[in-house]
Amino acid sequence: MDARKFRDTLGQFATGVTVITGKTENKLIGMTANAFSSLSLDPPLILVCIDKKSSSMEAFMKDQPFAVNILEKNQSEDCWRFAKRSEDKFVGCAYDFSHDGVPILKGNLATIHCDVDAILEGGDHYIVTGRVKSVDYDNEKEPLLFFRGKMGELAMTEAT
Repeated sequence: MDARKFRDTLGQFATGVTVITGKTENKLIGMTANAFSSLSLDPPLILVCIDKKSSSMEAFMKDQPFAVNILEKNQSEDCWRFAKRSEDKFVGCAYDFSHDGVPILKGNLATIHCDVDAILEGGDHYIVTGRVKSVDYDNEKEPLLFFRGKMGELAMTEAT
């Protein structure tokens, strides 16, 4: 299998964009992820895939709190900020803290508050499942989308 062709093929699938946030004892963690999905409604579970080489994995231990920040169309700067390696990705970013002390980006389309349920092996990634504790969303905002390596937004049309 040609790795570039495989990656380009996967890029044909438009996805929403998330920033996964968490914390260690002395550090805030944030990373961009589009490998995110709902998993179960009962019980409420989500999953996110994290590269095994990511230093952010240190924040994902069983029962640790984390958040999925689903980005809205005007948050592409946050997407790129958290996609790059940096000592402190939160510099210049607007955020608050959840009651668990997890950073929550301001202006999101939606936020999903979770605790780590399980960590599974999946090739060169870990599959982190999260038990959803609470959710927040803004029905007036539109999503930031990722397609063929570029950011975009949804073109809304009337149903016929």
